Amino acid sequence: MSSVNHSLPCDVVILPGDELVEKVVLASQKLAPFGSLFTLEVGRYFPHASLFMLQLREDDIGMVKKLLADIARTSSPLSLKASRFDSSQGYIDVEYARTESIDNVQRRVITALNTIRDGMRAKDAARMSEATGLALENFRRYGYKYVGELFRPHITFTRFDDGPDHAPEARDVLPDISVFDGAFVKLGLFEMGDNGTCVRKIAEFDSQAEPG
Repeated sequence: MSSVNHSLPCDVVILPGDELVEKVVLASQKLAPFGSLFTLEVGRYFPHASLFMLQLREDDIGMVKKLLADIARTSSPLSLKASRFDSSQGYIDVEYARTESIDNVQRRVITALNTIRDGMRAKDAARMSEATGLALENFRRYGYKYVGELFRPHITFTRFDDGPDHAPEARDVLPDISVFDGAFVKLGLFEMGDNGTCVRKIAEFDSQAEPG
């Protein structure tokens, strides 16, 4: 009798350095009184910026780790500038300006993993039914919307239990946007939970190349 090849929703991410982690965790904690569904915490809800959300077979995880290790070894740490706060669907994020370097890392990750993914995550399959234009094209090609022109690097602080009602008020407790400028120093592979959270670290890899 053959064993079942289980599949799990995963997120390939860039991970902030310790200084930036402290800042985003503090911001997430400040938002908790507004009715947050989660609070960022290393070891539980990991601070991250997503590159590629995808469904992976457990039997393929070893191969994915090797591919990501190769990408990290030849990638430099990223220095990103926070560009704005964004709130939609009850989420509150700090968004980062795209650079050639981060775009290149995303392209390399997607090129390496797109043929390995196990279809698409159930949530993305549902979103695809309402997508049009470039979003629909990305879902068809990659199983994920935020690729290329639609890539939106960001860290999510939290999501509110009553949707967007608290978002404008909550933003008043956040510091100046420039506080969240900072370095992203690793690639990570995580199992995903609800609300786009990274709840279990599968692997992480230091970005080892010297900045150009």
